Amino acid sequence: MADMQKGFIAALNEVLPNAEFRMCARHIWSNWHKKWKGEERRKQFWKCSKYSYEVKFKEELEKMDKLGKDICRDLLYYPKKSWVRAYFEVHSKCDVVENNMCETFNSWILASRHKSIITMLEEIRRKIMTRQVDMLKFADTWISDISPMARLLLEDSKELARKCIVLWNVDVGFEIGEGLHKHVVNLIDKVCTCRAWQLRGIPCQHVVLAYYHINKEPEQAVEHWYKRYTFLKAYKYFIQPMTNMKMWPETNNPKIEPPKPKPMSGRPQRNRRKGKDEPKTKYGKLSKC
Repeated sequence: MADMQKGFIAALNEVLPNAEFRMCARHIWSNWHKKWKGEERRKQFWKCSKYSYEVKFKEELEKMDKLGKDICRDLLYYPKKSWVRAYFEVHSKCDVVENNMCETFNSWILASRHKSIITMLEEIRRKIMTRQVDMLKFADTWISDISPMARLLLEDSKELARKCIVLWNVDVGFEIGEGLHKHVVNLIDKVCTCRAWQLRGIPCQHVVLAYYHINKEPEQAVEHWYKRYTFLKAYKYFIQPMTNMKMWPETNNPKIEPPKPKPMSGRPQRNRRKGKDEPKTKYGKLSKC
């Protein structure tokens, strides 16, 4: 997933031509928002981006078309497969539309990024060592074999399942009614027409209701990516401790000296620079004043 970097797209197509490419919907909204402002348009944009099946996306796109002339043309300038959840591939079991993972990592190493290369890498190494221990301790706090975040999403699906109606063909097919839409669930092929189960790997409300209808628990349909043994498998390799730089063996190679520090005027900036048209505070959130 890229943050609108043009060079990254060309490099990915050359090195990994078969990889799925996505663009951060947050950055697409920032560029599109410069021309099409307004709270209603912002909400409609995220509805278009986050619905998991094509019919609902087209319905929301029709509503968007009523909010301005050529507004959909400017929005569809960006390929739908790269930012609309309804067109994502299902093999990765990841339905994120924003690149928050990279943003979180960048903020995690923010203090280290302003230091010289060796010092920066040493601080990141120590932080990762500490995090690895914390993650192993975190796995001991799980109340079940499923990760807490996956269980939280599953509990949300259970609540939404109360509003659905189920019909069963006494085989593997279920017809789930939800408002104006009906979805078909096949438990053998692990398919739901809303695509949320295939995209995320966690049962949606339609799948949850189908399992409850045949007196089975939906937890068994959660993909192995969210299980404890997969989590521990990701942290089974350890970073070994090292001595400090003064105790490293000397070599005959030329030393790489850090660049001379150049004092800058004013206080150093720590926060990300926001765009000209980007709101200073979150929508619906009052300032401290």
